Amino acid sequence: MKKLLAGVWFSAVLALTAVSCGGDNGTTTDGGGGGPDGTVSNDGSPKDTGTIFGDGGGCVPRTCAQLGYNCGTNPDGCGGTIDCGTCTAPAYCGGGGFSVCGASSDGAVCTPTTCQKLGYNCGPAGDGCGGLLSCGTCTTPQTCGGGGQPSVCGSSCINLCNQQVKCDGGGSTTLTGRIVAGTLSTYGTADPVPNVLVYVPNGTVQAFTKGVQCNQCGADVSGSPLVMTNTAVDGTFSLSNVPVGSNIPVVVQLGRWRRQLTFNVSACVTQALGDIHMPRNKSEGDIPFTAISTGALDAVECVLLKMGVDAAEFTVPGGGGRIEMYDGNGAIAGANDPPESSLTGTTTVLDQYDQTFLPCWGQPVTKGATDLSNLVSYANNGGRVFATHYSYTWLFQNPPFSQTAVWAVNTAGYSTVTSTIITSFSKGQTFAQWMQLVGGLINVSPPEMTITAPRYDFSSVVSPAIEWMYANAGTAKPGPANPQFPLHYTFDTPWKQPTTCGRVIFSDFHVANVASTGLTFPAECTSGSMTPQEKALEYMIWDLASCVPPPPSPSCTPLTCAQQNVQCGPAGDGCGNLLNCGPCVAPQTCGGGGQSGKCGTGGTCTPITCSQLGYTCGQWGDGCGNIIDCGACTSPDTCGGGGVTGQCGQPK
Repeated sequence: MKKLLAGVWFSAVLALTAVSCGGDNGTTTDGGGGGPDGTVSNDGSPKDTGTIFGDGGGCVPRTCAQLGYNCGTNPDGCGGTIDCGTCTAPAYCGGGGFSVCGASSDGAVCTPTTCQKLGYNCGPAGDGCGGLLSCGTCTTPQTCGGGGQPSVCGSSCINLCNQQVKCDGGGSTTLTGRIVAGTLSTYGTADPVPNVLVYVPNGTVQAFTKGVQCNQCGADVSGSPLVMTNTAVDGTFSLSNVPVGSNIPVVVQLGRWRRQLTFNVSACVTQALGDIHMPRNKSEGDIPFTAISTGALDAVECVLLKMGVDAAEFTVPGGGGRIEMYDGNGAIAGANDPPESSLTGTTTVLDQYDQTFLPCWGQPVTKGATDLSNLVSYANNGGRVFATHYSYTWLFQNPPFSQTAVWAVNTAGYSTVTSTIITSFSKGQTFAQWMQLVGGLINVSPPEMTITAPRYDFSSVVSPAIEWMYANAGTAKPGPANPQFPLHYTFDTPWKQPTTCGRVIFSDFHVANVASTGLTFPAECTSGSMTPQEKALEYMIWDLASCVPPPPSPSCTPLTCAQQNVQCGPAGDGCGNLLNCGPCVAPQTCGGGGQSGKCGTGGTCTPITCSQLGYTCGQWGDGCGNIIDCGACTSPDTCGGGGVTGQCGQPK
């Protein structure tokens, strides 16, 4: 019997799944493939057990039990590794067969196997004798195990993936166009919509789940996007590697605004689709289910109308429209408009809506404790809230919303101010560029616009809340000593938590400065093009629907072999993963010259320990060609997640 020494395997993580099949028209079937089953062939290599497939032909990582292993770190067949345990002396890993505990005293030497004998052409492997094998990488769009055959490059191409074509000369089948608001000519030219996701689904696009949801970026995107892109600040997009044929589906989506269309696509040409407008009604697509408590001096519903939402979609609650109006003290949708309290007085009602607008009533109005608490709960659960002007009453005495800004309510009010857009963050830069595109600025550098009927109700915002606009220092003011004051800010909810779900926007100026009390929608809405101020709030309504980012990713920066001055054997990357720093050429061995992590002969290698390294987590090389495990971290901590190599932590 061959003595198989304890196996030490290289650990790698396959982190990305290709969204485009790149024109691979092949199909996969069950059968064939290579995978060890715990027994050893005559040449010392593990035997083949066949292929394991997932839905649609994808690679499903195998378990130690399926492989028949009980020790060592082994490949899972999909480019990753699995830990099958350790042996109790005198048994050792490999003594009973490939990655099986056993003991032998016949003095036989181990004959290493090869990637070729294993039938592998990608991912990590072990040679059965304590050495490491790296069987190669795959060329996109193929992935290791992606065709269903473990440790073999392949791709799982189904549905429209089979209609992607490879064009000669490096060309591509491309669709271009521009996404714009649904604005009708009555209200001027339709504005472009930035940051819209445009994609070709490779499966069924699912209906949105009704009611408020704690969804972060990507959670509302369905249909297994095959190719995707986002619109630029001017609403334009270019979507490459599009499947070819008739009625190719294309989805246009911004949060819960979504429209699905089909196009006939020709191969290897760029096809201009022109302007595609966002949905105007529920027959054209999805519109966020919206509640508005109408305000006497701020007809926010008119901006939604001018953005292109059909007037028929504005109804009383239960009237079938996507925009339901509650009677604050402004316009009404019908004789049976219920009061604001029936919206905010119970989470059962409030939680039905994707977004809620609370415009200015023309004066401060005290809100009940239950209503205030319900609004916080709603936003924490993923709801979107837009409040303006005197509706600071929903924020400034409502913890934790009250902690998002330094409040100075009723300091002053103005007829007109010049406002500067803050561009120190990426969204602010996009907003300023967009306002310039739609003709809303009076000055480009710095980006400035005119704001009518603003108030001075807060003096600054508290991080991580974001200030977007402020009144210029040169603005004449009767009271405040502060030469500048903020006009608009946003924050994500729950406030100051690692994971956020919802968003709150507060503008300390009117969206549409009209008196609307007693009018029936849309009588309160003016005709003609939107004012720059209305356009600014149009942009903010699109932003209100945009996805809430996920928690910060681990801040660990992986180390390379060269950075650690390691020339051979395994080494940790500082983030809990392993590196393969290469083999030595016989008769040299890793650490054989007595120098850790260096090839050499004639010396004795002394393994380094976790304690000597100063590490408390992750797998590392011991400098002599072996792996040491320095422990695991308890979630939500990750190894190196706090930015310290080999230490548990998480982003701050």
